[in-house]
Amino acid sequence: MTNREQQPIHCIHNPTPEMISSSVEGFLNQLGGPAMITVEGHDRSRTRAICTLLHGNEPSGLKAVHRWLSSGGTPAVNIVCFIISVKAALTEELYKHRILPGQRDMNRCFEPPFDDYNGAIAEHMLALIDSYQPECMIDIHNTSGRSPAFGVATHEDPAHEALISLFTSHLIITDLTLGAIMEMSNSVMPVVTVECGGVGDVRSDELAVDGLARYLYEEHVMRLPHDGIQIDLYRHPVRLELHPNSQIEFADTAIPDMDLTIRSNLEAHNFGTAPEGTHIGWVGEHCGARILRVKSAAGRDVFSTFFRLEGRKLLTARPLKLFMITGNKSIALSDCLLYASFEREQTFVHS
Repeated sequence: MTNREQQPIHCIHNPTPEMISSSVEGFLNQLGGPAMITVEGHDRSRTRAICTLLHGNEPSGLKAVHRWLSSGGTPAVNIVCFIISVKAALTEELYKHRILPGQRDMNRCFEPPFDDYNGAIAEHMLALIDSYQPECMIDIHNTSGRSPAFGVATHEDPAHEALISLFTSHLIITDLTLGAIMEMSNSVMPVVTVECGGVGDVRSDELAVDGLARYLYEEHVMRLPHDGIQIDLYRHPVRLELHPNSQIEFADTAIPDMDLTIRSNLEAHNFGTAPEGTHIGWVGEHCGARILRVKSAAGRDVFSTFFRLEGRKLLTARPLKLFMITGNKSIALSDCLLYASFEREQTFVHS
């Protein structure tokens, strides 16, 4: 393995605004590949971390980082910022690829084995994080479909909630393990994921800019305000996964020869209550439920707890909260179609 493969992330220290291209695409071309940018803050005894562009087609966090670096603003504490899937973002048309063809999802690589190129990136990133010892970390994404912004965390405590509240008031608490960067979160270094909303929505970009500014410039970001905050919590979701070789389509009626036809307006249910019997789509005539999988964090098949088949119709088996619904076929097949929780949305005010 070459040295570049062993240490694929190159490091840039204290870039000045004059060093930063005026366009985001130009900035990506300057980086050329996975990068870590370090910026000294007013308080040099503390460090916070940022990760963005783990997926090359999710640019809101990248745009926010570019705007900050172009401004020359000095953050409250030291910042280490990782910008990862640069090559995927630049391949063919800008932001077309989530990952490069044939590669693993970058946000599934943060656990062993690290035996491919994306694994080497993840391993190097983890080593850099360990060397800088940040007090916390945010991982900024866009949703893979039309959706309000939300945060995801593996811990339900004030530090994680305070970090999410810098960006949004929707928080998903998950116990699923996928090899994502946020799974390294602990009491010493809370890590949260922020999903800013859909790509191409100006509100997603603005939310990333505003939330990042609070994260960069506020003295303390892991403390809840004295008068409390309101957060809508969704706990322990499951994923509706499809067999990766399935033939699927999005349409308003069942399409012959498709293993699954997904209703074209399904994204309208993102973060809404889907009553029992909500119509998800139609399974193929001969495939039934065999192309569908819903597993709990413990690995049990819980499909029938959340969904049912009525003839060829795929329906919800009880009132559910649905989120992260995608209208992208490749993501539905390679990752999942949606997340679901059977807990009702609950509003908590902490003080």
